[in-house]
Amino acid sequence: MHREFAAVQSSIETFVEQPDNPTLLIEMSDNDAVPVLKMLHSLDERLGDAIFLIFPFACNAVATYVQTCVDALRRQIEEVNRVRAKHGEALWPLLPLACSDPRRTPQDRLSEAVMHIRALVAEHAKVVWAWIPSLLGDAAGFANVMMQLALSGFEDWMEGHRFCIRDDRYHPILIPLARERKAEHALILSADFSSENATRNLVGVANDEAQPIAQRMQALMQIAAIDLAHDRLPDAQRKYRALYAFHAERQDATGCAMALYGLGDIALRHGSQREAKEWYLQALLAGLDGGNLLAVINSLMAVGNCCSALSEPARSAVYFDLASCAAGRLMLVHTKVEAMEKAGAALLACGNVAQAAKRWIDAKGLCEQFGCERLHDSIVDRLVSLYAKAGLKNEARAYEQDKKRFRTSRERDAVNTARYENGS
Repeated sequence: MHREFAAVQSSIETFVEQPDNPTLLIEMSDNDAVPVLKMLHSLDERLGDAIFLIFPFACNAVATYVQTCVDALRRQIEEVNRVRAKHGEALWPLLPLACSDPRRTPQDRLSEAVMHIRALVAEHAKVVWAWIPSLLGDAAGFANVMMQLALSGFEDWMEGHRFCIRDDRYHPILIPLARERKAEHALILSADFSSENATRNLVGVANDEAQPIAQRMQALMQIAAIDLAHDRLPDAQRKYRALYAFHAERQDATGCAMALYGLGDIALRHGSQREAKEWYLQALLAGLDGGNLLAVINSLMAVGNCCSALSEPARSAVYFDLASCAAGRLMLVHTKVEAMEKAGAALLACGNVAQAAKRWIDAKGLCEQFGCERLHDSIVDRLVSLYAKAGLKNEARAYEQDKKRFRTSRERDAVNTARYENGS
């Protein structure tokens, strides 16, 4: 899928740089819109000779979408004028009133905006208009507004502009018309980052004997994970067993650990905690042999969960404590805190109340230090319950207040960060 991303981004960049075709129709689903928008923002940062105007707003009603685009463009001009005023430069003229006139057609309002911007920027500058709604509820209305840009051919007023326009993958309108009418100046691109397409690409790599064997096995590992995610357990099991045999033959301990962990996940899906635990223990040993600390942490957490499910709390606590120490070495704060919370629960199940409280109090401190709000609330709830059951109501209330103070502090930090980013 990395190659797919690179190919789409390269195609968009080539379109921006070429001088002959003003329009690029991009076929995509709502899910594909996010990575395409990220590509456009990345190109905006990298291509210094192009001005990107990106309109990612949801289009559930095209009139609302156009008004939102106009409002966004007005704000951008006002922002530019604030900068120009600081430098003593002449201010740009504001958008014509016609752009906001609801009596005008949406097509005319956008055309006025395009021509206005062309008059503002340097003659040699390329202006990239990206009409890529993140949600396309009103596909027909959107297509109707974009029809002139997509199908009218090259006109003088389009000089220096590039128009990136979305078409819906499942209900395409513009692209079929462009093909039917042989629209010479409209290029067509498909951006398909769906799991189905990713799986097809991976299967192609795995079956391609011209590819390096390591790359084929990496693709097979990803396909096995997809099979597991979609509950195709026999398919996933066959692949993980084949992967284990392959990596074992080459004495690749990390590859073995990953395959064994996958077999543990399959056993867990079958409802066999004990079998899953055995696979995870083998994965743990392989991870240790390969010196792969991340594989070790994942296996320790998995074995600890199995021990808890099998009513082996003392063993569970040991594995979670080991996972916490290992996660600390890699600075995986969330994983460390999660392991500490689970270790505390296991210790409490063993009747070791004092050590359980210690784990949770230490974990709470880490949450406050690193801003882990969700985990902080979960751990404080455990402490409140622990102290309330022990009859220590004042301590329980104090932890409830801690929870409220931490949440208020996080909300205040979020507001201050937003103000800083907005320059206010």
